[in-house]
Amino acid sequence: MSVDIPKLAVVLGAVTPPQGDVIEARVHLGSTKEVSSWELLLQNWAKKYSPGGTYPILVGQDGSIFIGRGVNCPQIITTRIESVKYESGPIENYVRVSGRCWGEKLFRRVVTKTYSSQKGEAIVKDLMDYYAGLSHNRGGVELVEDTDTTFTLLEYDNTPAWDILRAIAAASDKAGVIGYDFRVAPDAKFEFFARLSKTSSVSLTDKIEVSEYRKDIFGVRNKITIYGAAEKTEPPSGDAWTEASLDGWTATIGHLALVAYYMVGTHSVECYVDIATEGSVIDFKHTHPVPVKNPSKLIMWLYKDPYNVDDSQSYIRILAPDTSNYYQINWADLALGYVTWKLEEFDLSKGNIYDVNKNANGKLHVVGTPSFTNIQAIQFHKVTTGTATGTNDLRVDGLCYMEIRFSNTQEDSGSIGYPRELADTDEELYSDNECMLRAKAILAQLKDPAEYMTVRSTVIDYGTTPLLPGDKIHVILPNENVDADFRILSVEYYVNAKTQTLEITLELGREVPLLADYVYALRSKTDHLSRHKIARMI
Repeated sequence: MSVDIPKLAVVLGAVTPPQGDVIEARVHLGSTKEVSSWELLLQNWAKKYSPGGTYPILVGQDGSIFIGRGVNCPQIITTRIESVKYESGPIENYVRVSGRCWGEKLFRRVVTKTYSSQKGEAIVKDLMDYYAGLSHNRGGVELVEDTDTTFTLLEYDNTPAWDILRAIAAASDKAGVIGYDFRVAPDAKFEFFARLSKTSSVSLTDKIEVSEYRKDIFGVRNKITIYGAAEKTEPPSGDAWTEASLDGWTATIGHLALVAYYMVGTHSVECYVDIATEGSVIDFKHTHPVPVKNPSKLIMWLYKDPYNVDDSQSYIRILAPDTSNYYQINWADLALGYVTWKLEEFDLSKGNIYDVNKNANGKLHVVGTPSFTNIQAIQFHKVTTGTATGTNDLRVDGLCYMEIRFSNTQEDSGSIGYPRELADTDEELYSDNECMLRAKAILAQLKDPAEYMTVRSTVIDYGTTPLLPGDKIHVILPNENVDADFRILSVEYYVNAKTQTLEITLELGREVPLLADYVYALRSKTDHLSRHKIARMI
């Protein structure tokens, strides 16, 4: 296939080297995960470009590089000179000049700021206007596109603007699909747009000379666990286990009753024995309908009979998962009064026991290998001393676990035959259903092997519309049975003066769109808002 030879124009500050001085030119365009970079190798006859020479090239100056064919020579990159290196031999003298595009401005500033109830595009514009100094308007057209995402509360402290921008791009959604791309265009304008929303006009049909197509499972995750806000209560009503019935309650020793003596609702659960005829011990428990996982707090109201309790034999046990593995609360730490209701609170996250005034009374004691991820039941064992008449009884009301994280796990181990797990926590998820939606969306995106492609060609003629990273492009590889759209991850333009060729290398990726759920956004598998605080606004 016949194509015009490359055409090249370079401006480096006040210096405009002729194309004949350029030995090699390499421009690497990146988006979202990297900024663009470039490198030129120039002849340096008679110290032409050296310090003190006729046309000295100085670091820190701006410039531009234009690459094309024939009459077309569009701008490929706006440059910033960051390195100048001189290479000399007995005969040849060269200068190697390199740097990045104006995207390097994204690395100059750190941000200390709070964004409250801000749309994704508003945060991006603020970063460009006040921290990066990059224009996002071209001919009156706004280049930072709107999102469907509102960030409730983001707090940053000395966070690089680049990190914030990447996080906002990864978390923002548009029309039900998660993910935005951003790039500094060849004319130095900043563009922020929904992923896969831009399509290259260049056709690769019959233009691909060398290709490499690959699949890998490095990023596969087919067992997804999502945790939400720690605001779940079990049972959800906070009182169901001690209110309507004795479902779940069993007594090994003693008689159970639902009584109209209460502190929450209209009833409490009572267990009792007649001491004179049945002994001084009661032992009963509540087996939870489903295991309680990772609560931070356990609370209950307790009301005991007026008789003395044998502290050495009386206890409350959190069975996790069974009678051989449990957390024990010693009766002596409860400090219960006589014939009065007392609210007891157990800080399971720290293992502390608190009274109604939040004073720490004692610690949870560990027996066996219990786990807070599998709490099956709670057992009450009380022994009375000092009397041979009356009843040994204990009433329990408002028994519930609090500050449990909403959660859900979705799995498709059949995707590659064995599980590869991913767990994530988002404080903006306020139900198990929202966690399920999140988990399903991430599972759908990550359960299958990723597809990547590298293609190279010296015969692509893009006219006046260069190939840009972030664009979508169609690729057909008959031998590999590939006929699909791919996203341009990066594109490299390489001009070789000796061979008079322009070789273009495209790094392409194909992925399933990350679908939005009913929550404001989904994070990507690797990028997190790591220096942030999100809170629910009331």
